[in-house]
Amino acid sequence: MSRDMARFVVLGPVGAWCGPTEVKLGGPQQRVVMAVLLLRRPFPVSAEDLVAAVWGERPPPSAVNQLRIYVHRLRRALEEGAPSSEPLIESVGSGYRLRIADGSLDLAVFQEKVSAAQRVRRTDAVRGGELLREALALWQGGALAGLPGAWAQAQRVRLEQVRLDALESAYRAGLDAGAQHDITAEVSQVVVEHPLDERFREVLMLALYRSGRQAAALEVYAQTRTLLAEELGIEPGPELRRLHERILRADATLPASAAGKAPYTGGENPGAGAERPGASGKGPAAAVRARSGPMAGRALVVPAQLPYDLPVFSGRRRELTELADVAEAGRQGGTGTVLCVVAGSAGVGKTAFAVHAAHSLARDYPDGQIHLDLHGFDAHESPVPPRRALRSVLEAFGVPADRLPDDVDARAALYRSLLAGRRVLLLLDNARDSRQVRRLLPSSPGSLTIVTSRDQMSGLVVRDGAHHLRLEALSAAEAHGLLVRRLGAACVDADPAATALIVGRTAGLPLALALVAARAATRRVTSLRAIAAELREVPGTLDALSSADSSLDVRSVFSWSYEALSPGAARLYRLSSLTPSPGCSATALAALAGLPVPRTRTLLDELTAAHLVDEPAPGRFVSHDLLREYAAGLLAAHEGADDPAAAFRRMLAHYLGTAYTAARTLWVNLPPLELHPGAAGAPVADVTDPERALVWFAAESESLPHLVERAGAAEGCERQTWQLAWSMMDHLQREGRWDEQIATQRTALDAASRAGDRVGRAHALRNLARACAQAGHLDEAHGHLVDALEVFEELGDLVGQARSHGNLALVLTRRGEHTAALPHVHRAVEQFRAAGDRVGQANALNNLGWTYAGTGAFPEALRYCREALDLLRDAGDRVAEAATWDSLGYVHHRLGDHTRALDCYRRALDLDRQLGDDYNAAETLTHVGETRLAMGDAEGAGEAWNTALSVFHGLDPEAADRVRELLAGLPAGAAGAEAASGPAGAAVASGAGALLDAQGV
Repeated sequence: MSRDMARFVVLGPVGAWCGPTEVKLGGPQQRVVMAVLLLRRPFPVSAEDLVAAVWGERPPPSAVNQLRIYVHRLRRALEEGAPSSEPLIESVGSGYRLRIADGSLDLAVFQEKVSAAQRVRRTDAVRGGELLREALALWQGGALAGLPGAWAQAQRVRLEQVRLDALESAYRAGLDAGAQHDITAEVSQVVVEHPLDERFREVLMLALYRSGRQAAALEVYAQTRTLLAEELGIEPGPELRRLHERILRADATLPASAAGKAPYTGGENPGAGAERPGASGKGPAAAVRARSGPMAGRALVVPAQLPYDLPVFSGRRRELTELADVAEAGRQGGTGTVLCVVAGSAGVGKTAFAVHAAHSLARDYPDGQIHLDLHGFDAHESPVPPRRALRSVLEAFGVPADRLPDDVDARAALYRSLLAGRRVLLLLDNARDSRQVRRLLPSSPGSLTIVTSRDQMSGLVVRDGAHHLRLEALSAAEAHGLLVRRLGAACVDADPAATALIVGRTAGLPLALALVAARAATRRVTSLRAIAAELREVPGTLDALSSADSSLDVRSVFSWSYEALSPGAARLYRLSSLTPSPGCSATALAALAGLPVPRTRTLLDELTAAHLVDEPAPGRFVSHDLLREYAAGLLAAHEGADDPAAAFRRMLAHYLGTAYTAARTLWVNLPPLELHPGAAGAPVADVTDPERALVWFAAESESLPHLVERAGAAEGCERQTWQLAWSMMDHLQREGRWDEQIATQRTALDAASRAGDRVGRAHALRNLARACAQAGHLDEAHGHLVDALEVFEELGDLVGQARSHGNLALVLTRRGEHTAALPHVHRAVEQFRAAGDRVGQANALNNLGWTYAGTGAFPEALRYCREALDLLRDAGDRVAEAATWDSLGYVHHRLGDHTRALDCYRRALDLDRQLGDDYNAAETLTHVGETRLAMGDAEGAGEAWNTALSVFHGLDPEAADRVRELLAGLPAGAAGAEAASGPAGAAVASGAGALLDAQGV
């Protein structure tokens, strides 16, 4: 019988068929060998890899001999089913290779059909859907069903994701073909099976909407939002939110959408946060307000940030009742916000208690639930300052960070105004002291603030009237109940003496009890006798958990999980103490350990199973601060085997390489850098797409400034320090985080100066000056720019000189010194031209035009702005093009050519809407109103300003007040009713259409 008559299956239990006859492939471990060879064909697999797949990190001494036996048996079984002159499994070096045709493997057939479907679907949705259905029909049960071990489990997860990807494509092909009625019920079942996979909920919403069931589609979104809030403490993703908004608007393009996905309108602005000339009428690159992003101008969102509530939470009934009574009394009394301090020693369960209590009370606070980890007692992170905490809360309510006041008191005032009249719940976790949280306290009645801390927080009790709730160790009955919830009564009560010993040795500490329960569960014990014996024999204490009123031995409990780890996982755990405390990705951990990413993921599976590392969000790994401290102690003890400095440099190389790539993806006009050699070979995240780059920066937003600080203090990391700070600059500017910009660039400047790195010093000086200028420190910014320019001149760096001259012009125009700024802008134009930088030259020409407009020389301004536009039309920089059209509109208005001014503003608005830049679109509408008023159209001016106000309302008090003043100056009846806050994009779009297109401009 020829080899081609055998068919191999990996999508179900691994087997082989010869016609109708199944070939028996032996026991589970032998089938694992076959599965590895099948999935790796046609390439050879080393014996080492096969041993690791079958036995994991701890193979028996006879593993290689057993492997040879398994291969011999497999050859014999396959030969009996499909006789051949050559063995199907051939020896290659120290390994083996499976020789079969692609058509003999159902996974290969599946992949071929999916690829063909994707090609065909572009022109024939019906045929594409048929091919996808044929591919999916090959699946018979779960992939690699019944095979043991971590390798098989990892492959099952991967293959299941492949199946789900194909299933999604099949449903979308059905939508393309107009079969929404046919797929609705099927998609509904998939949603039940995979409730947290948002893409199937998106498909279901589209199918319902296209079937004429708009209300049902909206109900799916409401259910999704509730589920994600309850399970993960997050909001739906941007794709689902955009679809929801389009359904609410009854978007006419939805029924005809080719792929069912809302068009991407955010994250493609490479100059987001860059200086936009003319945006606020204050000079070149004035109003350098970062684009506000997807929430700009919309109604305040209702955040639901509470972390995951443990389903096995047990005990604390008295404390829960006490907190509920305090909250109810405060709501009924209406005298102000209710403040409760939950205090206690480390590991006593403050966070778990507060999260559980917050979930039980959340329904009473319908305007939002906020969670902040303030890192008050973190060995690796500085406590979160009030300014950053306020920014996080305001952003959660939809206020863009770059709209926030820089002064912390002004920011707190905006925060109190925002929450006035609203009922919100704030959970401020791990606070250091009273000063850290005081500015975060809402002033209006009806809200609840829960603060957890190891500190007594007596200042909040005395000065702010906080209710103090101290958590003590669990009572014996509560500790017993916790174990029962996690392990079941049969196991816990099988040996009462052993259970009593465990409760006593853990001193009722929930963290220690949870670790004991995890160890018992993973070992599947029927009683706690063996666990108690081990606890009795292992000495030691975790110093940080010692206190005057409790005797605790939790270090030994940690050691149980640690000692059970494979050597690779133990090393990764020790090194994880070097990671940023907000957590990091598997790629960052791979760089830290110097391992391939797939290998690192396998080790992380082991660490999460041992509860030494958590994965609170997919792909994001973090450890409890006590476990980090324990890992740090182990790392110090193993310093001979683990080189912390080398590991940190590897991790830093990952962050530098990724941040640099993400920055140049988002801001295409950034000049290239010659990165530190270590970054060239480091594993980096995939951030070559603007949306992925934005997501990465958002995920690492809190970690990056701390990494710069740590790198700046590390010997030999000076170049990495300033280059990482350089890569972060435009991200921090886009976020409006001026104080962090200044601190980061000061660290970069110190590092570069210490190393005698003139290139780094020049860049750090210029970036520090930019940050100072944004924060209003103009004199300091001017001094740093003069120094930067001198270094760039010494280096012969024309682009660096041009950018410095442009920044000097910005500082001077913000002082009102337009004439003094002109030579600097002229010089910038000349140097960009000499360097061959067309985009830089175009931006400088626009700045030059705006500077001339500031001096009243409007013909010159017009000439230079037009010259800039000619360059930009071929450059692809739509941000700069929109800014230039806005500048041209302003100049034409000043020259009295109002019709042309409106035409220029229309072009700027079109580009702003394409970029999703609602804030700058509103700025342009403000200019439209001024032009309309100059034309004698007071009603048109009122419409434009009301539309702009709908964006600024609740987001930028200064801009909103400026527009209100303009409206107040209109004749009676011309202003109309003030626009209510609502979806900004819709307001800008409709307003621009009515005010420009209808006029025939």
